[in-house]
Amino acid sequence: MVRTKNVGAGCAHRFFDDSEEEARARKRSTSRAAEIEEEEEEESEEEDEGDEEEEGEEEEEEAFEGFSLEARKKKKKEVQRVSTPFGMRMVRSLPTKDSRHVAVNYKTMPSNEYVQLRQSLVFHGRAQRTAFDRWFWKIEHQDIYESICLHPWSNMCSPHKYMDVQFIVNNEMKLGQGVGEIIDAKGLRDIMQFHQDWNEEAILQFYATCFFATDKARTVHWMTGGERLSCTFVKFAQLLGLDGTQGYSIHSHAAKGLGMPPKALAPLYPPGHAHKAIGISTAMIPKYAFLFKCLTLTLVPKSGDYISVRNFAIDLMLEMTILDRKLNVADFIFHEMCLASYSQGRSLPYGPFIQAMIDAFFQPSIQMDCPHKGWCPRFDTKKKAPMPEVAPLSRPVVPPLTRFEKFMAKAQRSIFHMCKFNAQEVVTNNKLVYARTKMYKDHLHALGDTQVSDDEAPPTPAVPVLPEFTFPEASYEDYFVESPAPSDAEDDDASDE
Repeated sequence: MVRTKNVGAGCAHRFFDDSEEEARARKRSTSRAAEIEEEEEEESEEEDEGDEEEEGEEEEEEAFEGFSLEARKKKKKEVQRVSTPFGMRMVRSLPTKDSRHVAVNYKTMPSNEYVQLRQSLVFHGRAQRTAFDRWFWKIEHQDIYESICLHPWSNMCSPHKYMDVQFIVNNEMKLGQGVGEIIDAKGLRDIMQFHQDWNEEAILQFYATCFFATDKARTVHWMTGGERLSCTFVKFAQLLGLDGTQGYSIHSHAAKGLGMPPKALAPLYPPGHAHKAIGISTAMIPKYAFLFKCLTLTLVPKSGDYISVRNFAIDLMLEMTILDRKLNVADFIFHEMCLASYSQGRSLPYGPFIQAMIDAFFQPSIQMDCPHKGWCPRFDTKKKAPMPEVAPLSRPVVPPLTRFEKFMAKAQRSIFHMCKFNAQEVVTNNKLVYARTKMYKDHLHALGDTQVSDDEAPPTPAVPVLPEFTFPEASYEDYFVESPAPSDAEDDDASDE
């Protein structure tokens, strides 16, 4: 029951009965208790997340620093759209830009300056954040990503495939005898059979931000999904199932950090092979040619030219000839990753190996958009029928020239040279006439003679004396040898006719 009481000028104040007021107070207290319990549960969950979430929020706030409130909301919505129930979906997109910064095209920078830049981009520890996009730490990172990593090639990452080594060993007689022995002796079986799908955007972000430190642990630092991550060389080797502490290191023994020249591959070719084919894998001894094809799909992936042997692939192929020592495969991959980050134009290799390292340190799962496919060598089980032999083409037999034909050929040659000389002399005389005419008119103008016309007749030049050309008759007497006198029998036959 509600009662009203007039207070002041026309105002009404509401009063409630005691029973109604108590019921309403109990309702408010129960709802408030439920809200308090919910708040306590949320606070406990936030405390359980730990310092990692707090650091992530601080980095996120730093990433949004300098943007307006609307821009922050829009950016956060974009980040939330990337996360899906099936994992983080990372796709290629241009970095966030700001009018205060002019993007730098690092693809046109000299290579030595670009290497020095990459070696100086330290962003771990307390390095200050300068990037406008939350996926990068330094402003140079997002410019490198845009100008080098997002090049217009259709396949930015090198193609990788895994293979069944045991199948190759079982079919050595058809593929190349001795290939399985080399693979096992150099310790390549595990890396050739390594299988891992990868995300192309994660690999591009790795190469745009990676920094290979020179510390004792050989730590590599990079960013994935806006987080700073790092991994030591020993941990990287363990993730691939390799031993990074033993084996021969190709890059460490390279002279001045450069690979060997292509001419060093001569022992891998058949004896007496043409020198111009050195450096082409298809011309090698069959087992080395097939082995190089396997390596281009696993250890030295290439995009485009699959038969040329270049850079440290030359040292790798020479190492395949030494069977009494193992190869430090993890060290080779680690060095090649570093060299790829210093390059400005090559496709980016080792997607499966880098993705395995990212998955070990990046907590949210990532959707893989590049499947790691297998490769099986093909060979023909049926012998092809031999090609039918074709008889060589016979060239027409040309009879030798007669004495008269030789004489006419030399006569025509003499006539040609005479006509050529006359034509040259005519051109020379015309030039001489023009020059003397101009000189004569200039001389008359200098004397003050104004009656000189343009068609004034110049002095007649001397007629050049032509050399003597002897007719071939004078020097080729053998062509005019008198024929012998006819016999009496020939005269009788002629008279009868």
